[in-house]
Order: sequence, then structure tokens, then C-alpha cells
Amino acid sequence: MAFWEVLVAWLLVALLYIGWEAVAARVTRASNAGGWLRAPVRVYLVEALLLTLLGTLWFASIGSGTWPLVFALLGMLIEWPGPVRHGLRSPDGAGPAIRRTALGVARTIAAGAVLWLWVG
Repeated sequence: MAFWEVLVAWLLVALLYIGWEAVAARVTRASNAGGWLRAPVRVYLVEALLLTLLGTLWFASIGSGTWPLVFALLGMLIEWPGPVRHGLRSPDGAGPAIRRTALGVARTIAAGAVLWLWVG
């Protein structure tokens, strides 16, 4: 796999993450970093880079047969610990916390789909 393929994959995943968060911040009315995102852009760039490196390693070494399961598990590892550590007690209740977790997992699976289409 060429470096430019990984670079383009990272940019695609970063655009997906930034776009997803911009929409999510508008829907939940929870922007605080720069007016249209919930965190600084560098947070999404680094998250996209780490997921892209892991995803391209997966696709280059093991294959692409079970990528939805892999990215669903990664999404759970990324999103689930926060609500569990707080006992699903967020200011707005357990239902929104579970919805945010499910949407975060869906975001990771969508990023896996982008990687699968580009490098898989």
C-alpha cells in the first residue's frame, strides 16, 4: 500500500469525522470549541489518523472480509467507556447517553466503510 493511499484515506476519514461532528453539534446544540464543532479540529484529525492507520493495517495484512465487525468493536472500545464510567448518568439521562454511544459506533463503522472502499 502506497503512502499516498494512506494519506488520502486519512483525509477522507478526517472529513467524515469533522462533517459528522459538525452535524451532531448542530443537532444537539452543543458546540463549544469554535462555534461549529464540539472539540478542536486537531482532536478529529488525530482520531482519524489513528483509526486510518489501524484500518489500513487491518486491510493490508488480514483482509477485508469481516471489517464491519472489526470497526463495530473499535467503535465500542472508543465510545462505550465514557458512559459506563459515569454509570450512564449524564445530565440529560441514560437514553441520550446510549444514543450518543450508538451514534459514535455508527460513526466508526462509517469510517471503516470509507477505508474499505478506498484501501480494502
